[in-house]
Amino acid sequence: MTYSTVLAARATDLDTFVSAWHDWGRDRVMEQGQLGASISQVMLGGERAGEVNISFQWDSIDQAMDGLAAANSDTEIMSLYQSCGFAAQRRSLARTITERGSRDGKYVSTVMFTADPTDDETASANIDTMWAMLSEGSNGCVWAQVVAGGQFTGMYAMINWVDSLDVYMEAANTANSSEVGRKIQAAHNLQQISRSLARSLG
Repeated sequence: MTYSTVLAARATDLDTFVSAWHDWGRDRVMEQGQLGASISQVMLGGERAGEVNISFQWDSIDQAMDGLAAANSDTEIMSLYQSCGFAAQRRSLARTITERGSRDGKYVSTVMFTADPTDDETASANIDTMWAMLSEGSNGCVWAQVVAGGQFTGMYAMINWVDSLDVYMEAANTANSSEVGRKIQAAHNLQQISRSLARSLG
């Protein structure tokens, strides 16, 4: 079982921040033992448009807590935040239930759902079914549940990494409107709450 933390923030000098991330920032934060790290910017997503998301993957919640505390005590990282006008909006934690493909792509689609609870084995089987259709337009996907995230706590997230949002949306529409897709949605009372579309920054 793995977890992800996402720091959502605003930055007045995004170019400098992204440059520092690629130059030394990503390597610095990865010293805390993360399984992976990435940044993206929401381009379309209501009031979230323009937000920068910094995402880390961890083996455990304890590791995430210790790693984030270490990053927050790093004076060089904090100085970078200040110089770039970096203002944190919120930080959330999610549990990865199942994953397919890779987390590589030009864009990221995140859809939030409410749904009835189900066991991980059933969730994995459902994702296998949907991935058979989504993979026509997606490089990889994650089905996760928000553990700590304000009003999103308890909700589910379907995240896809794609190279073309047009191609992905066609695949998603095919999957969601298919007979098996509708059956899965009805069986688990899946209700879409929101979607955001982001560009990957590294």
